Amino acid sequence: MKELNDIETIIIRSLDKTATEQELAVLHGWLKASAENKTHFYQIKDTWDAAGILSPDTANAWKQLNKQVDANKKLPRWIIETIKIAAVAVLVAVATYTVFKIPQKPPVEPAMAKVVVPNGSQSTVILADGTTVRLNSGSELVYPSQFNSDVRKVELTGEGYFKVKHNTAHPFIVSAGEIDVKVLGTEFNVMAYPDLERIETTLVEGSVALNKRGTANGHIVLKPGEKAVFENNELVVAPADIELETTWTQKGFYFQSTSFEELVSRLERWYDVDIIINDDDFVDITFTGKFRNKESIWQVLDVIKMTTPIDYKTKEGKIYITLINQ
Repeated sequence: MKELNDIETIIIRSLDKTATEQELAVLHGWLKASAENKTHFYQIKDTWDAAGILSPDTANAWKQLNKQVDANKKLPRWIIETIKIAAVAVLVAVATYTVFKIPQKPPVEPAMAKVVVPNGSQSTVILADGTTVRLNSGSELVYPSQFNSDVRKVELTGEGYFKVKHNTAHPFIVSAGEIDVKVLGTEFNVMAYPDLERIETTLVEGSVALNKRGTANGHIVLKPGEKAVFENNELVVAPADIELETTWTQKGFYFQSTSFEELVSRLERWYDVDIIINDDDFVDITFTGKFRNKESIWQVLDVIKMTTPIDYKTKEGKIYITLINQ
């Protein structure tokens, strides 16, 4: 009986990696001696392996271990108790090592990605959370490769149409110029081209809150069909023409009493051309009209000529538009 107790002690020492080379040699010879010995070894090992699945949660650990013990009642009581003690010792050692020995690494910041859409193009980006962003010509989006923080935040320059994946616990924020647009899950359009000197947010579905960057209070909440315009340091809300604001996502143009200067700026981005005008001549000129997604720049200019007294010519790769005196 003492010999059996001795070999079982060696088995346990081999399982917890504390056995000497001499003890392992004894165990190896004992296993080769008979099939019964191998069976006995694996009975002990099966129970020991239960400790390998124990969690650092002590209550849960005892629960799991007891299940394994109940299934192996044919083992000697002293082996079961030894395994219990060893299992708890392992848990304590792991917990102690985790707290006192493992260096606490600072959280790894996710890599940032950037999409730059050149003039004359559009692009669609699908973010890590499933959010889809349609980017207009001359736009730029900076975003993390993974959203690891409580807030999903991206930075937009230009124009983007967002379909945000709903996640109440992790709000989505679009930083555009001086404005932060905060949402949970919705569809909206943001236009923040630096040359236009204003930021527009149009809500299609859901709900968004707008704040001037760096302020915690005084935010404005939009309802579907509303548009917020930040201009001259003032945020104003008004009813929106959804078609007017989002036609670009279907590769079309829709202008409504648009200043000629802005019209030119949009055409430059859309067609990747360089248009020269005398701003003073066009200060009071606006344009209203729609275009499909197949017109060339020349067709667009010819349509503009029908309602606006202009003429145009090309020189050295640039388009010169002049106002015709009436």
